[in-house]
Amino acid sequence: MDERFDTGTVVGKKSDTHWGQVIKTPYAFGVVEVEDDEGKAQKAGMELIHSVTREVSEPVSSIQRLFSFIDSLWNPNIQTLLLCVPIGNTITVILRGTGVVYLKRDGHIARLRSREGTISGVVYPQDILFLSSKTCLNGISEEELFSFFDHMGVADIAEKLTLHLHKKNDTVGYAGLFVEVKGGLQEAFPTDEQEPVRKKLRWNPNAYHHALHVQGIKRRARAFWHTLRTVDIRITGILLVLFVVSISVGIVRERSGKKSTEVMKTIQEGQRLYDEGVALLDLNVIKSRERLVEAKQLVDKTKQTVSPKTKEGRMLVSLEKNIAEALPKATKEYEVAPELFFDASLLKAGSSISSFGLYEDTMAFLDTHSKTVFTLQLSTKNGQIVGGGGTLDGSETVAIHGDRVYVFTLAGIHVFNVQDKTVKPFVIKKAADWISIKAMTAFGGNIYLLDTGKSRIWKYVATASAFSDLREFLLPDFFPDLSKAANMVIDGSVWLGTTNGTVTRFTQGKEDSFVLKGVDPPFGNTVIVYTPQNHRRFRKAWGTVFLFRRKALYCQS
Repeated sequence: MDERFDTGTVVGKKSDTHWGQVIKTPYAFGVVEVEDDEGKAQKAGMELIHSVTREVSEPVSSIQRLFSFIDSLWNPNIQTLLLCVPIGNTITVILRGTGVVYLKRDGHIARLRSREGTISGVVYPQDILFLSSKTCLNGISEEELFSFFDHMGVADIAEKLTLHLHKKNDTVGYAGLFVEVKGGLQEAFPTDEQEPVRKKLRWNPNAYHHALHVQGIKRRARAFWHTLRTVDIRITGILLVLFVVSISVGIVRERSGKKSTEVMKTIQEGQRLYDEGVALLDLNVIKSRERLVEAKQLVDKTKQTVSPKTKEGRMLVSLEKNIAEALPKATKEYEVAPELFFDASLLKAGSSISSFGLYEDTMAFLDTHSKTVFTLQLSTKNGQIVGGGGTLDGSETVAIHGDRVYVFTLAGIHVFNVQDKTVKPFVIKKAADWISIKAMTAFGGNIYLLDTGKSRIWKYVATASAFSDLREFLLPDFFPDLSKAANMVIDGSVWLGTTNGTVTRFTQGKEDSFVLKGVDPPFGNTVIVYTPQNHRRFRKAWGTVFLFRRKALYCQS
């Protein structure tokens, strides 16, 4: 046995059918276990050990050749053939059959090999190897085995384990070998003095090496060998980089393909919505606008993730352009410049219009500054002054019905006759219930007052010669909040525009709910309501006029 190693032998009881032994030569060591039902186990085992010992009686020059030789000896009676070959500071383990190799290093124990094959690795002083045959594994658990690895020498450890196994009945034919590395190890392949010292290598149970013992090779041959090894490493590195790059390119292409598919689905959906929106232009303007807005939102969201230089990007740009051209047709928005229709200063110098009312083709105007009431026939633009003077002190708003113009003042309501230009003051006197009158409307000859201070609508019914006492239009048990109301018109129902962008309708004294459809975005500030015969016109305070049909469907703006 090599003087660099100490060994401890563990050999169990033998029988004619079951036999085990260890192998120890200067160039290899191991364990053998043979089982023969015909009673020739010892003979077969001795022949096997003789053949192996003769093969490793000289330094091993080829692990591959040794493995092939062991393979040629194999037969079904051999249970274990486990061989360790030290070359420099490297040990190669060859296992055929069933067995196991353990390594103890720095106080830690690990299983190196328990399946057929080979394994190589670097060993260091104070490392302890334990080679075990098949039956030895059956006679003791790993926990028990590890307990024998104490601070004693391998010979003492082997003796303790042998005594322990002899007490068991099922350990006939086992063999085990403890090997401790003492020192004096050399590199298997010496290097130049300038080469850095080789770092310690962990024993790698997955590595498969071919260890070669090279002696007497000159410096030039060693340098050539290292050059070849460096070239191999570089080639391997280049191939590895190319492999990683090819995988990365494949992943990028796959992701790009998936993204392109998703974008095309989005474009198809946007195109479908656009086509539906265009088809609905003349049938249902609200549905048409909804489809086009959906298509626009879809395109806006998708184009942020797609380059306009790609095929999909160009398709999105084209679809976006088509949607932009169709949307004004669906929204029916028209921008017009206002033109002067009538100048009140033509009737009275310096006059301006503070309030107006409308009845059929005639409008009534109130100038609170000059205290004057005008009328204007819209079809002919024929205007005239109906009245004025001190009667209009404290006047605030005006309404018209037939040939009568009603002016609301803080003290009451006066009526002016358009035909003879006479005035009847205080046809309705101020009532104690009034708090803050915001608007006045004449409908059917009756007078309606919007009181935002008390959140009520007051009604005065016309009689043969005057007006009735104050009445409530709203039901007595109905109390809506009218504090935000801005104006009031009546067409059978009472319509209120508000300062918070909403429109309220009351019918027969109670709220008649409805929803304006097709306005996007909704009204956000003061709304003034006007009701011609078949439409509702709602004007935002900043000047946009919206036209709705009777069912509150948006028509145009």
